[in-house]
Amino acid sequence: MLHVWLRAQHSPLAVWHEDIKQWQLIDGWQQLHDIYGSYKTNSQKSVCLYFPSSHVLQVDSELNTAQLKQLGMSGKQYLFEETSLTPVEQLAIRQMTENTSHHLYALAQSDIESWQQSAKLAGMNIIALLPDFLLLPTPEEGAGQQIILYQDQQTMLLRQSLHQGMAVSYLPLIFERFPHLSEVLLLPAIDDIFDDSSSVFHQASNNGVAENLADEPALGDGIDIDLTKPAPTASASTQTAAMIAEHQLLLTTLPVTPKPLENPERHALNFFIKSTDSQLSPYLRVAMMVALTALVLQMATDGVQWYQYKAATAATKTEIASQYQSWFPNEPLSTRTKLQVQLQPKLRSDSQAPDSHIAVLSRISPLIKQSSLRAQALVMQPTALSFTLIAPDRGSLDQFTNTLVAQGLNAKLEQVNGNEQGQFSGQVTVDVVANNSSVSNKG
Repeated sequence: MLHVWLRAQHSPLAVWHEDIKQWQLIDGWQQLHDIYGSYKTNSQKSVCLYFPSSHVLQVDSELNTAQLKQLGMSGKQYLFEETSLTPVEQLAIRQMTENTSHHLYALAQSDIESWQQSAKLAGMNIIALLPDFLLLPTPEEGAGQQIILYQDQQTMLLRQSLHQGMAVSYLPLIFERFPHLSEVLLLPAIDDIFDDSSSVFHQASNNGVAENLADEPALGDGIDIDLTKPAPTASASTQTAAMIAEHQLLLTTLPVTPKPLENPERHALNFFIKSTDSQLSPYLRVAMMVALTALVLQMATDGVQWYQYKAATAATKTEIASQYQSWFPNEPLSTRTKLQVQLQPKLRSDSQAPDSHIAVLSRISPLIKQSSLRAQALVMQPTALSFTLIAPDRGSLDQFTNTLVAQGLNAKLEQVNGNEQGQFSGQVTVDVVANNSSVSNKG
């Protein structure tokens, strides 16, 4: 992984060399691509970018952990409403907790996308985005008594604790913000050549700032110093040292330089987010989930219906085969031939069989109409007609049966029952002769 430090929006890039533990300055992303773009390994094209802390907004919240959790991400965004020029809906929020204190940091998503696009055009892939004050070491004393200060031609940073740091735009305001400040630890600039004038400054800071800088004009005595503009490192360091001496603070120059983090991807202030073109809005994610659920339910329903249809089809085929065998026990049912084709010839051959039943029924119907009987439940059997007659008394049933016998029909009266209304019901069975020519002649 490459550790790249962007100290200002259009400043040269600083790349950390792990083997020599130093920063190398390059012109920009294009030169970074020319130097490292030829590597085939993804580790050489993965970038941890330390962006200017001036882009970060910070809020120290007095809310407890439960209240912040209840606020959610959108609620935390509105905590920056008074300090953000960017719409709060477009802020990425990160949180760091120190004891019972909660420090919230916000960064515009447009800045994140801009840096990611710049790296992408150079053939690099940003996997971590961290504010550059994290490059400074952590002060040993807390409670605002000691700060780490870094200054070069591009930026000025300070770090006050493990979880807090910022970009400095106007140093006198910092001294007012930390009333208990007693010592400033100054780091050397990464682009400082350490020439003779710089060495004089370090010697002066070690021997006592107030004595060696006695000939320097005091701040505010006719000299206008603008710390927001780039200046030569030695001159800016001299002015910073004079200002620290004026506030009667102890100045200590550390021999170390800003150093990258070991595990930047896991840091709480990692503002890395995926590109917006690969993200889905919450509404679209819910809609896709609902559509997928509906599709799964429809497929499950179709599967159950198909299974039930197959089971019903198999049961129907089994029942048809059983019924066919009962009708035609000497002829097996062929599965290769349609059932209609096998049954149609048999139905045609037996189509004349009911004529004898109709002839007998045509002789019985007038007799029933002439009597006081009422017929019910006619059953046509292969060799007989069976029907139920309702009569006011038992004698009427016997008389009607005798009438049928007198007409030359073989009739029998069976199952005579009475009901509560005083009526009688009896089942009359009349035999049917296949050749009914003789029956017709007798009529």
